[in-house]
Amino acid sequence: MRTPSKLAFADFLSHHDVKGEHILVAAATDSSALGVLDAARQAGREADLAIVGQDCIPEALEEMRLGKGAFIGSISHETESYGPRLIQLGIALLRGYTVPPYNYVRHRAVTPETLGAEAEAEA
Repeated sequence: MRTPSKLAFADFLSHHDVKGEHILVAAATDSSALGVLDAARQAGREADLAIVGQDCIPEALEEMRLGKGAFIGSISHETESYGPRLIQLGIALLRGYTVPPYNYVRHRAVTPETLGAEAEAEA
């Protein structure tokens, strides 16, 4: 949804042309967040924004690695943990254990700072 987000945010900016006005964008996906970033850059308003997305797609992570733009974070849904957790729940059910009616997965906030810490840990 990058292009529709870019167009919608460009329209928003055209009606809110107050330089120095701070705007927080919490996008449903990183693709949408990148569309917002494209519109902000095109309008010369990137410095006025803080943008957060979801999914931690490579392009969003690269924007954060640069550490100088409006893209300040993304939420990782840690999908690699879904399978093992579902298997644990299934086994518990098969063994007759009572399991909670709601089961949540951990999410992780990723920021330029945490990306830097991850890179240092890998080195």
